[in-house]
Amino acid sequence: MTDFRFPAPDGTLVNLRVGILCVRDAHLLVCRDNPDFLYLPGGAVRTGEPSRQAARREWREETGDSTARFTLAGVVENFFRLGGREWHETGFYYRVSGETLPPLPFTALDHPGCVLEWLPLSELDREPLYPTCLPDLLRLPAGQVGHFVTGDQP
Repeated sequence: MTDFRFPAPDGTLVNLRVGILCVRDAHLLVCRDNPDFLYLPGGAVRTGEPSRQAARREWREETGDSTARFTLAGVVENFFRLGGREWHETGFYYRVSGETLPPLPFTALDHPGCVLEWLPLSELDREPLYPTCLPDLLRLPAGQVGHFVTGDQP
């Protein structure tokens, strides 16, 4: 299987990804590997892979935790420019508890440049966090699934 990421005829990168919403003690787990912005743990869905399975795989690869339970929180259509290219990304965002995580910060197991750390929910508006609809996604009641369209420009 390969990552579901490919260039469209116009050069836009089309990407299918999963993101992990992990909130513990009023803090959100984020990845810091770019000085300009933060994002959620997760990654590309592989061809032929259901999104929940991709979320489990990405979580296990990044944290070593294979026991977490995942609940779909939302779908985000995200349009942005990064690395000199236009992106059209569809993301499935899953909630998970972080009870079994090691003390943070720590480096993602499969991505040496990514430091996972806790961002206080009270500081979400002070940090460049993508996609920008994350505060709205986090406010959804448990069990409710949201749909968001963003035009972020990281």
